[in-house]
Amino acid sequence: MKKESNSRGIVMFAHNNEEIDYFRLAVVNALLIQKNMGIKNITVVTDPHSLSQGEKTLGKRLIKKAINNIVVIQKDKEFKQKNIRLYKDTSHTTKHLPFYNANRCDAYDISPYDETIVIDVDYLILSDTLNHCWGHNNELMMNWKFQDIMYERKDPSLSRLYDMGITMYWATVVYFRKTEYVESFFNIVKHVRNNPQYYKDLYKWQGTLYRNDFSFSIAAHVMSGFVDKGIPQLPTTLYKSFDTDDIHSAVDENTIVMYLEKPRSPGDFMLTKWQGVDLHVMNKWAINRVSEELLEYAKS
Repeated sequence: MKKESNSRGIVMFAHNNEEIDYFRLAVVNALLIQKNMGIKNITVVTDPHSLSQGEKTLGKRLIKKAINNIVVIQKDKEFKQKNIRLYKDTSHTTKHLPFYNANRCDAYDISPYDETIVIDVDYLILSDTLNHCWGHNNELMMNWKFQDIMYERKDPSLSRLYDMGITMYWATVVYFRKTEYVESFFNIVKHVRNNPQYYKDLYKWQGTLYRNDFSFSIAAHVMSGFVDKGIPQLPTTLYKSFDTDDIHSAVDENTIVMYLEKPRSPGDFMLTKWQGVDLHVMNKWAINRVSEELLEYAKS
């Protein structure tokens, strides 16, 4: 795709594993982005297997309607085998599966746009709120503030890399312009990705899973002169659900009905209507189960 002058666009990354169809989620979200944000410039970075699976299940015509720029890369096999994540489909089902998130640090190089918003495929765009990013004075913005939609649930591990560590930025949504400062930021993100054990020892994040939230948080700390919370916030709150929650149904292109797990009663749920606010849905299976409904609403 040729670079346009003063262009604006969305970049998403979609790499399937044995269970979760991330490419399908990308197509669903791309159509929601078109419908709710009015943005047509959408780039999806994927791999040959994920793209092939998408073409078989969704069809090339729908994919072309949803995404106008597909970048195909080869997965790093060693990274794929090492980066294993615990996935949950509510509290009743848990599985350890590969989590391929090695190339988000390449977003600056891959993006053909002057202004880019990188979005997780499971960050459902149910509004036009992110349009407030375009033309912003800040050249780089991410969220460290977030809000669980079940307000009484608290998880301190989501706020810092470890109890006494730096604040965690969410790489779920990242806005940037093409500038030298932002290029340096992404170069640091790459350095963290390429040297995870060094930075794990230095910043003391827990577990063996590589997360972009960690590498982006460390890059933010370095680029801010080792000052906490030095990168500006996005002009929107990051709302999220847990992977122990589920989706009951999609009502339209702006509205979903969710089952939210009760904090004091695991396995029991509260029915909630969520409307007109973007949402990070951590349960990937839940989105795929209502993907046909979302596709129908978004493409109409």
